[in-house]
Amino acid sequence: MRAGRGAAAALAILALAACTREGGSGYVEIKTVPSNARAPALYIDADKIEALKSGTTVLRQPVGAAKLQLDGDGGKITLCQFVVKKNRITTLTVSALDRPPRCQCGRTGSGDPRTCIG
Repeated sequence: MRAGRGAAAALAILALAACTREGGSGYVEIKTVPSNARAPALYIDADKIEALKSGTTVLRQPVGAAKLQLDGDGGKITLCQFVVKKNRITTLTVSALDRPPRCQCGRTGSGDPRTCIG
């Protein structure tokens, strides 16, 4: 009888933990304008992004706030901060014509199209 109660309690705790656990992943699409411009070395937080082919790449990222950065003279320079939403695509457009490069962001899907922070 006690073993059954212990097992039921353990299952209840696991079910509760699974309900409160925020997680998942979303997608980040990075575009460079113009598409034939050579993009500088880009990073999402500390992770370096491989060279963009045809000016576009799509990455799977964990849900939450992140920063798009590039290599600068004194280290990494933050272009923009953005939010990755679960099962959504956040689009970041990097204008390589501007000095310094500029970042615009948005999200496809329903709801608030602006996901930039600050």
